[in-house]
Amino acid sequence: MTKFLKYLFVCFLIAHTTVVFADYTLGAGDAIKVLVYGDVELTRETRVAEDGQISIPLIGEVAVGGLTTIQAEKKIAEQFKRGGFIANPQISVLILEFMSKTVSVLGGVLKPGRYPITHPTDVKDILAEAGGLTQDASEIITLVRNEKRSEYNLNEIIDHRNLTNDDIRLVGGETLYISTKDVAVTGQVLRPGKYGIQGGTKKITDFIALAGGSTEVAGEVVFFTTQRSGTSTTYEIDIDELFRAPSSEKNYELTPGDVVYVPKAPQFYIYGEVQRPGMYKVDKNMSIMQAIAKSGGLTTRGTQRSVKLHRKNAEGILIKQSPDLSSTLLDGDVLFIEESLL
Repeated sequence: MTKFLKYLFVCFLIAHTTVVFADYTLGAGDAIKVLVYGDVELTRETRVAEDGQISIPLIGEVAVGGLTTIQAEKKIAEQFKRGGFIANPQISVLILEFMSKTVSVLGGVLKPGRYPITHPTDVKDILAEAGGLTQDASEIITLVRNEKRSEYNLNEIIDHRNLTNDDIRLVGGETLYISTKDVAVTGQVLRPGKYGIQGGTKKITDFIALAGGSTEVAGEVVFFTTQRSGTSTTYEIDIDELFRAPSSEKNYELTPGDVVYVPKAPQFYIYGEVQRPGMYKVDKNMSIMQAIAKSGGLTTRGTQRSVKLHRKNAEGILIKQSPDLSSTLLDGDVLFIEESLL
């Protein structure tokens, strides 16, 4: 390649770079390269100072803070010409490092970090630069701008629904936080795990449904733990009441970090002369007669007079007794139906 072609190629790259970043406004901390064509000695790499100044040989301090790259080129050229140093100066300003206008992207993205604003951009553009959302990310995006927090739904941002350009335009200095699927649903649900607060999914019943609903051995209450007040607080709520009245104030809206726990129901074990011996859930106020019925009833060799109850007392000692059939079962009770001697 001849020197002339090399020169044209370099000029093309410089011109292309200048066009791409022509609308970038210089600010404190930006690293730039000032090229003076025809005089390599005057070409300088420098950084914009806090007061917006840069230092150039011969002409001294030049205030470029707040100017676009094209405006800065014209101003530098004018000062060279006005000082009589170069008759027809050709100046290019290249951006080496963007520091004055960056956006911090945190949370559920593949490449969290600080990203420069090099041209007019918005939330979805920066998210794309950050590699997109992780599998654990929710669709809730928090934008912090000048200490003001705004919460947006990703689908609304993509579809430009219910939002103006000013809502999602970024100019530098903002922080984007993509929340993750960090509401934990644990215990007796079909799909325990972490789920994101997205769209209409915000309340306790929504998350229990997302987790597949309760299992057959789930209890009749749900425990909801939150730290939104600064200290950990747990509420015990009747699960049937929640689903019967989803609009109830007890059906709390969840925030990241909340935990929903569906405990196992109290259980009893029955064996001996019943149709289906095994472990069963203790229903509310369940009597021993109801427990026998739940296990399929007695066999032909069984009798209600031969029911034995094994229950631990307060000291943990197992006590064997012959209970009244209307007695209420407790968690951990064991029923044994003896064979009739008649």
